[in-house]
Amino acid sequence: MCADQFADEDLREVADVVVVDRYPGDLAKIINHSPPCPWIYTGALENRPALLEQLATLRPLLGNPADVVRAVRDPFRLYDSLSRHRLPALAVRRTNEPAPKDGRWMLKPWRGSAGRGICLWDADAPNLHDLNEPYYFQQRASGEPISGLFLATGGATTLIGATEQWIGRPELSAKPFLYCGSIGPLDLPEDVAGQIAETGAKIASEFDLRGLFGVDFLRENAVAWPTEVNPRYAASVEIYERTLDLALLDWHIRACEAHPDPEKSSSLAEQFRKTISEGRSTTLGRKAAKAIVYAPFSLRTPDLVTLEKSDDFASTGIKIADRPAVDSPVTEGTPICTLIAERTDQPGLDSFQRALAALAVEFARIRPGSKVQSPSSKT
Repeated sequence: MCADQFADEDLREVADVVVVDRYPGDLAKIINHSPPCPWIYTGALENRPALLEQLATLRPLLGNPADVVRAVRDPFRLYDSLSRHRLPALAVRRTNEPAPKDGRWMLKPWRGSAGRGICLWDADAPNLHDLNEPYYFQQRASGEPISGLFLATGGATTLIGATEQWIGRPELSAKPFLYCGSIGPLDLPEDVAGQIAETGAKIASEFDLRGLFGVDFLRENAVAWPTEVNPRYAASVEIYERTLDLALLDWHIRACEAHPDPEKSSSLAEQFRKTISEGRSTTLGRKAAKAIVYAPFSLRTPDLVTLEKSDDFASTGIKIADRPAVDSPVTEGTPICTLIAERTDQPGLDSFQRALAALAVEFARIRPGSKVQSPSSKT
């Protein structure tokens, strides 16, 4: 069973879906009327610890509780922890001590998710007095945006892998700094992979994380700078499920259930490390990718099932996921669908480009006043 804002067609094919009209306000009412079973959160609910606390009184939570989330999502506590363990850490500042507007700092919302609200702190940045929510400053780092995925099982934490993150790509109509896809797993140098693994392990241990969680980094040569922690099921999980043939959500549930018991947690960690090692050895070199397509203008959803079967699109081998119902309204700048490529080789895939081109033609066709022919109507 799933409570979801969008209730996409492919979600309805695999779950009983309750549409959340008022997000997240309606979640308490929905979970209170759901079957008496445990629940898992994803999305940006880590920004609502009070709500997590409330929902956890209604049904058993399989994930990180509110007190853990409050601690690990505090950028100042995270910085202090990383510094104490002598791990790479980007300096942070509060907005009552503003940094110089010289481009060496980022302005980030406390309750951010997927890059929302992030901007470079320079002459073009908004006035602090005009902000309508809490923000903080984080030292700017250059480099490749990547994300590490981990499973925390009591006293042990295992690095599942790292993926390249696609951020603010104009071909996906994504705004600057907005997350819009992943490709991986990455083949990282041993020293970088070791630093990422140690970072995840120290964070999990200090903040008492359990189950799946992600840490975002900026990789600059041999240093991976942590930027934030996502203490829940992350967007890159499906990359590893496709490439390693693993049901990671099952492992998440087992880790959360074993968490209070050190002996069970230790045994589970050993099993998981062995499973991950075997998965990597049998699927060596396999990669998967996902690209989130944002609406280039406000539109009503075209028939994506028919488009996927069209000659132009089908030849790419790309699958369309997160499909809204046909004719659903989609506001400019919000996600319209996700493109999935399995067992692929290179980032910036030609097949993705061709799939995006087919989508662009379809969007142009349905734009008011357009006379462009749809690929699905070609003879």
